[in-house]
Amino acid sequence: MTDSLIQEKELLAASVVEDYLQQNPDFFQHYPTLLPQLRLPHQQRGTVSLVERQLELQREKIYMLEEDITRLMSVARQNEHIFIALNALHISIHQATTFNDITVALQQFADAMPQVKYCRLLGLEQGKANLQPHQLLLNRRLQAQNVYLGRLNQEEQQGLFPAQVHSVALLRIDKNNNADSKEPLAILAFGSELDDHFQPGMDVLFLRHLVTLLALILPPYVSA
Repeated sequence: MTDSLIQEKELLAASVVEDYLQQNPDFFQHYPTLLPQLRLPHQQRGTVSLVERQLELQREKIYMLEEDITRLMSVARQNEHIFIALNALHISIHQATTFNDITVALQQFADAMPQVKYCRLLGLEQGKANLQPHQLLLNRRLQAQNVYLGRLNQEEQQGLFPAQVHSVALLRIDKNNNADSKEPLAILAFGSELDDHFQPGMDVLFLRHLVTLLALILPPYVSA
């Protein structure tokens, strides 16, 4: 018998055993004496019994579940913190009487956020000079979507944040909150000194809420 035929026969036998055990998961309950005889290779400990390996896998699963629970609790605490800060921001913005009042309220909101040290609200007037310095951000980062998370190059960041800001959240506030209008009222920017504090793929639920809120509040303060 050739080596290939032997190998094929062994694979077929293994497949039959696998199918049988899947269809009869209680097999080892009827033949408990087989369990201690089964041995599995282990990278760190050489060869271990099937029972030992099962216990180890269970411990690994428990550890992973504990890690997931810890992460979810951390996210829940962060979301609660953001929710409380947003409530305070709502009150401050509705009490505002000037564009500067809104800017101050947004900075206070940023100060309440961990690892966020900078906040800029840039009012944009269509057809006027003060739109031009930020046209680069609108064209490159906020053309296809109204929220951008990530890093800016030196040219884009110039005049917006100091060099120590390494990641940003940019929000384009459109007239009537209509992304198709392409008539931006303002750009809201948050800056962090951490490289990965704002990054693509992060949840933007609260940021989109800010977009909606400011689209309702800003029109009386910005000519567009």
